[in-house]
Amino acid sequence: MTEASVKTVALRTFQREGARALGSVSPAETWLLAGKEKSFILIPVSADHRAEALDLAEGVMAVMALRQAQAGAVAAGLDRLTDRQIDAEIRKARKG
Repeated sequence: MTEASVKTVALRTFQREGARALGSVSPAETWLLAGKEKSFILIPVSADHRAEALDLAEGVMAVMALRQAQAGAVAAGLDRLTDRQIDAEIRKARKG
C-alpha cells in the first residue's frame, strides 16, 4: 500500500468533526489522520480480527521504538564504541 492509496484527513478536522470527517468509509479504506507532530492510521477491522490487528500494531510500535533508540545511540556516538569500550560499559553497569 502506498501513501497515495491512503485517504488523508487533518487530525484537527477529525477532532472537530469526529467520524463525520471520514464520510462513508468502505471496509477496504485505510485512513491517515495527519497532524503536525503525530499522525494516526485507521484501518477497518472486523470483530473476528481485532486481536490480530492489535498484535500487529504492537509489533509496529516496537519496531518504531527500536529505530528511535538506534537513532539516539548513533546521535550519541555509541555506534563507534570499540569492543573493549563496550565490555567496559557492561562491567560498569553490572557493578552499579
